[in-house]
Amino acid sequence: PEFKALVAEGIQQYGTSWGSSRNNNVRLAVYEEAEQLLASEFNTQASLTVSSGMLAGQLIVSLCKQQGYQPIYSPKTHPALWDESTVIPNLSFSDWATQLNQQIEAHPSKRIVIYSDSVASPYVEELSFDWIKHLPKNKEILVVIDASHSLGIGIPPAIYQSQTEVIITSSLNKAMGMPGGIILGSKERIEYIRSMTMFSGASPMMPALLFAYTKGQSLFWQQQKQLKDNISYFNQKLPLNHPFDYFDNYPCYCTREADLHEYLKQQGIMTAHFSYPKATDPAVTRLVITALHTAEDLHYLQHCLQAFVALATTKE
Repeated sequence: PEFKALVAEGIQQYGTSWGSSRNNNVRLAVYEEAEQLLASEFNTQASLTVSSGMLAGQLIVSLCKQQGYQPIYSPKTHPALWDESTVIPNLSFSDWATQLNQQIEAHPSKRIVIYSDSVASPYVEELSFDWIKHLPKNKEILVVIDASHSLGIGIPPAIYQSQTEVIITSSLNKAMGMPGGIILGSKERIEYIRSMTMFSGASPMMPALLFAYTKGQSLFWQQQKQLKDNISYFNQKLPLNHPFDYFDNYPCYCTREADLHEYLKQQGIMTAHFSYPKATDPAVTRLVITALHTAEDLHYLQHCLQAFVALATTKE
């Protein structure tokens, strides 16, 4: 409710949209103010907000093409970083990382861009980024990470521990409740992106949202703590033989158990259940804990999961 009140205040001040290019001579200072805060929060030199996480990713794909970088994709890279010729490797992430340097050395191009997600999806998998600290030095390498699925919990620290240049793209919608996207990187890269026609020709985020972000910093920290507390509480109460793929301190739980979605739906609990990323892919069931869930919500969910596990055991 407090954040909604700040958004309403922002709408009173800025209206519901800003339908102009960010490069217009008439500009709103709230964009730069919010971008400075976001860069500081995520420990990068600079940041740039755009209208969606998808646009953030496509801006970087366009930039890399313009500058002659040849792509190498990690398994399960988000479609925001794809182009029309993208082929995603059918390997485990660890196997891909093991052969990465050999692939780079064998690549004919001297300019390489490596695309990856910060957390694997659609099925939850924690990814190790130790490889980012050991990339070859004899080529110009850029690493682009889509952090849409981890931004609110924390970007993996290893991503910051490389001598290689890293650009981070992300949706602000999933973690922070603000429809929009962000690009995090060096001041030089951000200034170049600002000059691109794809950026200058696009309308920006709703300014009232960024006003609310700048004025509501304590709310974001408060909700992040609540989310982490909810995750910890839920994980401690998960029944034995639960059907989920998950890892510590992460709020998403996936399952290959085909009956769970319908069972929980009958109990009044809705999970995500749809084919992803392609319409021809098998449906993925995902359950997400948020900062808005109460202890009573989580207790009821755990009770339903316990009952589901008991039913499954009886059928066996």
